[in-house]
Amino acid sequence: MTILKSFDLLIRGLIEDPARVYMISKQNSKNLPTKEILDYPIFIRMIYDDNAIKEILNDTITNIYEKNPVILMNIWDGAGEKRYIDFLHAQYEKILLDLYKIFNGESKNKRVLEISSFLGVVDIALAKIGFEVYTYDIPEFQKNSTLNELYSSFNVHSSSGYLQDAGKNGLPYPDNHFDAVILSEVIEHLNFNPLPLLQEINRILKKDGIIYLTTPNQVNLINRIKIIKGRSVRNSIHDSVTQVDESRQTICGIHWREYTVSELNQLLENTGFTTISHTYSHMAQKPTSPFFKKVFYITCGLLCPQLGDSITLIAKKNEYKPIKFWFPGEYIKYIKKG
Repeated sequence: MTILKSFDLLIRGLIEDPARVYMISKQNSKNLPTKEILDYPIFIRMIYDDNAIKEILNDTITNIYEKNPVILMNIWDGAGEKRYIDFLHAQYEKILLDLYKIFNGESKNKRVLEISSFLGVVDIALAKIGFEVYTYDIPEFQKNSTLNELYSSFNVHSSSGYLQDAGKNGLPYPDNHFDAVILSEVIEHLNFNPLPLLQEINRILKKDGIIYLTTPNQVNLINRIKIIKGRSVRNSIHDSVTQVDESRQTICGIHWREYTVSELNQLLENTGFTTISHTYSHMAQKPTSPFFKKVFYITCGLLCPQLGDSITLIAKKNEYKPIKFWFPGEYIKYIKKG
């Protein structure tokens, strides 16, 4: 490919894609003669700025999910699915921007897994940016035909299983396989000890691989006000009844256990991770909440960050130090044998 052809490709790339385009030599050509430099192949690497990544997400939502809703298990209709996606839009955006910056814009050959991927919005956007993307969720969600067609269209690799079995049976991936694992709004839904799952995530991550975790902040302002008023910060008993009501099909809607930053750090340290950073976000207020109420909570969160609604914690794999776990069922059998 000549320099002229490369320049033409560069110009067309800039016109056709909102990202900035850079040309990088396939190898160091510093010592090559001029003619060889002219004839030497080069390739295009897409470098996205923040606005381009936001545009990719917006395009994914508008032209894919709004036009052809996934509708998982009839949990809601298309309008309900749109409201859910709109509510999490800012968080989707933050995940994409953070991951892209973590890898310094190098999405090529970066393998990312999202655990409990649900609708797969982040995963489709990551695939469009250039990551090699894998998803893992419960079979009831992953068998959805619309979702499978969508994943196939963007070369997203999906697997299914139940997280409570991960500590015993393992996740279906080899050791040191992923550059990053996303665990977004998941850990609070686990009604079992999360340590075996975090250990499995450590196993499948490469050395210095990233776990990207988001979860509600247990000590946010709303929860503190509830405690002062003598109210529980846990899900209502009505939610517990709804969850086991077969007609409602509420598989994973309850928050069984929320965490503080220090508790998350302890969980990760005990499973071989080192925390890189944590931030607080403000997302708990419903779109229908009064304007003054939104302003009040957000202002309090800005003045005192630890009152924020949500935690984003980024940690890297430091070492793999497996713990031999005792699982409740096995422990009971052991007692009976005695």
